[in-house]
This record gives sequence, C-alpha cells and structure tokens, in this order.
Amino acid sequence: MLVRHAQPDWEPLGRACDDPLLTAYGHQQAEALAQWLAPQSFDGFFVSPTRRTLQTSQPVSQFWNRQATVLPWLEEIRTPHLDGTPEDEVKAFIASARNRPLQDWWTGLPGGESFHDFHQRVTSGLDAFLSEVVQGVRHNELWQFPSQPRRHLLVAHLGTISVLLSHLLQIPPVPWEWERFPLSWAGTCVVRTNPVADGHIWALQHFNQVHHLEHLAWTSAPS
Repeated sequence: MLVRHAQPDWEPLGRACDDPLLTAYGHQQAEALAQWLAPQSFDGFFVSPTRRTLQTSQPVSQFWNRQATVLPWLEEIRTPHLDGTPEDEVKAFIASARNRPLQDWWTGLPGGESFHDFHQRVTSGLDAFLSEVVQGVRHNELWQFPSQPRRHLLVAHLGTISVLLSHLLQIPPVPWEWERFPLSWAGTCVVRTNPVADGHIWALQHFNQVHHLEHLAWTSAPS
C-alpha cells in the first residue's frame, strides 16, 4: 500500500517552506488515515524523511505502537531552495516552469533535482527494497517471490508514488508522472503481485482510495 502524505502548509504566513509541516486539516486527514489502518496488519512500515510524511505516519505509529522505518530514497523530487520566498513569487515561478515545453521538464524545476536523477534515485531504491525486504528476484518481465506473501505500507509523495507505480507496472517513464497519477492527500493505492506463467507481475488493485476521509469537513488551504 502506497500512501500520499496529508495536506501540507506550503506557505505558512504567506512565505514558502521547503520542508513544510501539515495544516490543521492535514492532521485531521492523518488521524482519519490512522483510524482506518489501525485494524490492518503490515509486515513492513516505511516513510519518507520529510516532515509532512513523518507527521502523516505518526498517528499510525501511535495506533500500532510501532515506528516507521525511514527510507531516504522515498523523498519527493528536490526543489530549488525557496524557503522564505513570498507566496506570489513562488506561484509565478511554478507557473512559469509548468509552461515550459515538455522536453524541458526532464531537467526538473530550475535549480532543483532533475527528473533523470529523481527517477534513478527512486527506482534504484525500489529495486533494492524489493530484493532485500520483499526478497523478490526479477527475471526479465517476471518476478519470483517467497511463497509466504507479505504486506508493506509506504508513506511518501505524489511524485515518488507516481514513479513507483510506473516502474512496477512497466510503464515508460515521463517527467510529468505526477499528472497521470492524480493521488489525493492521504489517498492510498494498492499494488499486488499476480501469478503469470511461471512467475509474477505487479498489478494495480486500488487507486486513490479516500473513503476514510469522507467524513471530514473540507477546509480551504494551500494546494
């Protein structure tokens, strides 16, 4: 199960924060997520090192009395340093970057991590994770796994999860991964292994599950 972090406060007091905390509504989302996950069981529990993912996972940790393992490679694509920049300047910067020709998106945001480097960081981290933690071995298009199935929970980011999904589902990468996998804050998706021929493939079982958030009253906040 892949979980996007809850709603972050990107511009507290009208100025950008490179590593934001959650909004008040985001904390409600994290609590609702934890209540839904509380009766479920997972063999592994992992989280990105950012403050918004750590805060999202904290109520889950409290329900389970169990700390998540931090995986640095789950971090979102690294943006240029914008800390303290006025909100209107940040929005103009992002809008300008989005209006570039698609081929320029491979470089990432000007001054930040390129999509090439981001994709390599996430996919190599995932391959190592599947080999070491899930004990999977890949032979061409098929995977071999231990006979005893395992369940793992990863709390991460929209970009990271989009790359994970593309890599697992063998979809060619593009630097606008975020645009083709619109996952809501605190939304979840599930990928599982399905037997094919003499091995397994990865299949998308659920995408953007948000029913655990439906009882919350929407609060207008930064996107």
